[in-house]
Amino acid sequence: MDSTDTAPRRSPSRQARVLRIRKAVLVLLSIWITVIVLLPIGWMIMIAFKREGQALKFQFVPVTNQRSIAHAFEVGDAPSVTLEYRDAAAQQVTVVGELTGDEPVPMLRDGALFRVVLTGVAAGRRTYHFVVDNTTRPDPRATETTTLGESVIEVAADRNSSNGPLDVSITTRLLEQKTSLSFRAPDATNVIATIDGDAGQTVSLTPGPEGTWHADVSGLLPGSHNVEFLKERTFWTALGDIYTTNNFSEVLFNKDFPFIRFFFNSLVVATSAGIITVILCTFAGYAFAKKQFPGRDTIFYVLLASMLVPGLILVVPQFALVSEFGWINTYQGMVLPHVANIFGLFLMRQYIETIPDSLLEAARIDGASEWQVFRIAIVPLAMPIIITLFLITFVSQWSNFLWQFITNTPDSPLRTLPVGLNLFKGQYDIKWELIMAGACFSIIPVAIIFALTQRYFIQGMTSGAVKE
Repeated sequence: MDSTDTAPRRSPSRQARVLRIRKAVLVLLSIWITVIVLLPIGWMIMIAFKREGQALKFQFVPVTNQRSIAHAFEVGDAPSVTLEYRDAAAQQVTVVGELTGDEPVPMLRDGALFRVVLTGVAAGRRTYHFVVDNTTRPDPRATETTTLGESVIEVAADRNSSNGPLDVSITTRLLEQKTSLSFRAPDATNVIATIDGDAGQTVSLTPGPEGTWHADVSGLLPGSHNVEFLKERTFWTALGDIYTTNNFSEVLFNKDFPFIRFFFNSLVVATSAGIITVILCTFAGYAFAKKQFPGRDTIFYVLLASMLVPGLILVVPQFALVSEFGWINTYQGMVLPHVANIFGLFLMRQYIETIPDSLLEAARIDGASEWQVFRIAIVPLAMPIIITLFLITFVSQWSNFLWQFITNTPDSPLRTLPVGLNLFKGQYDIKWELIMAGACFSIIPVAIIFALTQRYFIQGMTSGAVKE
């Protein structure tokens, strides 16, 4: 009896089950890899739609019920001074000046609102200013500002003082034994105040003019208390607090950011570099692949070895040459130093080598000149790799920030889009939302070109991968 007849065999149902499991694993693995690859693009698009100050916050789903921080207040204490400052992009705000005894006092942050309550301030005119993320700024709500940029506030002796209408106002009326709460929330559908934590009082505020909610609380004993406000909103209102489409219009129509000009410059530089690189590398690749001349292979391998030299080492000598030629703030200064592409030469040479010599000989027998052989035989057959090289060069030069940055002065009209996006980086803050909105526009040409040439790109990159 044949030994193979006694070998155990899998049943058809078990084999089908194993195949289904393998297929499911491959599908899950493909989905996971796709998510990892597309995550940076998805993240960029999400940040591009975020409002100012929201870019670095890991919040993507809106919160309909928003609770404020605990605001401290005193019942039966001396009058105080309350200052508020609103800035969604600020990370830290302090108040300094005569009002604080020239000592920096940090303000408590509640979302985009910064607030501080000062006690023991003598009555009279007092000056102060805000320090916002290490930048000195006057109070935009102050009614008076000195020539030195100091804001002025009139501190009363018999009542609380503030730098204007407050978003959070807590006023104690001792004679009536009541405490008035005021909370500005024009986007809220309901506001609830919790005094002294869960064990204290809970009060519902009633809406008033200009989006301000009010409530009077009685029965509070003299001493220190705190209050938290719970703001209830609709989903779409909460969504609007995080996302907006204004970033794209600000990039397109910002008078300090000529987007169309930057976009056009990038298009000229990337397209010119791609076309010139393809022409040079196709001619050179044809010579190294199909022509015989002394030292051909040695020269090719020396050029190939030069790819081991880091590109940053060549930046200084290239810049010195461009500067010597007077090519600063010119298209040729941005394009020509990068058209001699060794990788493109290697790519074209390897592909053209696969074209049969018999085809070229047949063309010559038919009376074709060397130029006709190149134009009629080589170029059409090498079109997939030509388009592939153009696409690679276009993408490389489209995003080449460093070289385009150092070959253009800050006032150059030829600045490209990557260099222009750098304008949104200030000395103390970076407008990531606008940078990402501009980056979304910058990927449009690359996506269109790849979509139109996808078939040639895949054919060029996979040619020679399968042996016949």
